Amino acid sequence: MLLDLACRLRDAGDPGFAAVHAVHVHHGLQADADAWVVHCEQECRKRNVALAVCRVQVRSTRGVEDGARTARYGALAQAAERVGADLLLTAHNADDRIETFFLQCLRGAGLDGLAGIAEQRALERTGPQAPLQLLRPLLDVPRRQIEEYVARNGLIAVSDPSNADPRFARNALRLQVLPPLARIRSGYRKSVTRSIELIGEAAEVLQDLAQEDLRACTEDAPPRMLRIDRLAMLAPARRPLVVRAWLARCGLAAPSRARLLEVLEQALGAGGDGRMLVRIGSQEMRRHRGLLCLRAGGEARRPTNRSEPFYWNGEPEVVLGAWGGVLRFVVGEAPGVREPGDRSSIGVAEAARPGFDPVWLRQCPLEVRARTGGERFKPHALRPSKRLKHLFQEAGVPEFERAGLPLLWRDGRLIFVAGLGGDARLVEPGQGRVRIEWSGEPSLLAV
Repeated sequence: MLLDLACRLRDAGDPGFAAVHAVHVHHGLQADADAWVVHCEQECRKRNVALAVCRVQVRSTRGVEDGARTARYGALAQAAERVGADLLLTAHNADDRIETFFLQCLRGAGLDGLAGIAEQRALERTGPQAPLQLLRPLLDVPRRQIEEYVARNGLIAVSDPSNADPRFARNALRLQVLPPLARIRSGYRKSVTRSIELIGEAAEVLQDLAQEDLRACTEDAPPRMLRIDRLAMLAPARRPLVVRAWLARCGLAAPSRARLLEVLEQALGAGGDGRMLVRIGSQEMRRHRGLLCLRAGGEARRPTNRSEPFYWNGEPEVVLGAWGGVLRFVVGEAPGVREPGDRSSIGVAEAARPGFDPVWLRQCPLEVRARTGGERFKPHALRPSKRLKHLFQEAGVPEFERAGLPLLWRDGRLIFVAGLGGDARLVEPGQGRVRIEWSGEPSLLAV
């Protein structure tokens, strides 16, 4: 029906349908899947419509239905991008919307889930174009009217046999639950549709409110961080909305309500910063100096009891795979000295930053070690050496970051600590001196 209507609009000269493309997603889940491709090719050929057949692999980690849906929308978005389409139309109908509402209700979904299928939403593209707009023009049309249209216009249709399998929750609802409900209350479809619309309006209001609260909670905070004091000032019912909106901004799917409440309990609790740890997918949630912080999971970044000896031969970088970063060796320049055509701006202060003697660095192998505890270090010339624990505390390095920071040793002596710098007794300013810098994954060291 959707294809037939689109072609009618095209043939009538509607500017929005000047170029109609059809997409068939081959999930490979049914024995007749190849025959359906032939059917689509025949129907598109009759209407002079270009057809794209997308074969996908369904990953069923969260169920076949969810895996098929994810694969399908990914294929549709890619197909639209290939032909430069701005609009993607699907034929979801009013019965689909009601079924989705009941399914979400049985799952204990929130307002967003209960609002169900939206008439319009944006699909992100991989390229720089504006988001693809997904439209569902038949969402208010009951399935019965669609079947009548198909029969009245002599359209050829095929049925997916899996739609009759009650082992799938949607089919069981459609075949075994909703028919008796229609006998109990014949007008339930209209009533449920009105409730869905009201829930959708409420969900939209709450989303706007969550975005306002999120702006307040992230104002003046570094990227991927949220201010706990402002979160605590909100009413308890608004806090999960803010955390969910924050995670969405960071590109993470919303976790369960139980996990959100766990995040809030640990974030607002009285425990120390280093004790908070909530994992969400491959990310972990931490707390540091009044901030809720999101970072990549750190288990693989803690190379305890591992060392990496190497000789420095003047290269600008040494990759430390176990630590997930590189040591940079920056050679200081004298003020005003430039190569021809060099427009860089290294000033007097930059050139005067202290560094190591390069000859001294080359004489012995250097060794990168993980922290074991009890190490002492002297990063400041006018202060005595201290244990790393105290120096990290003074520098504001989070407790959960410290184990993943490399320590550089030379001939049994600690000469450089990531996050703190070089030993003040071994560095001095001057042309040709070598400054060592650590560049790992984004961390909280600047907080």
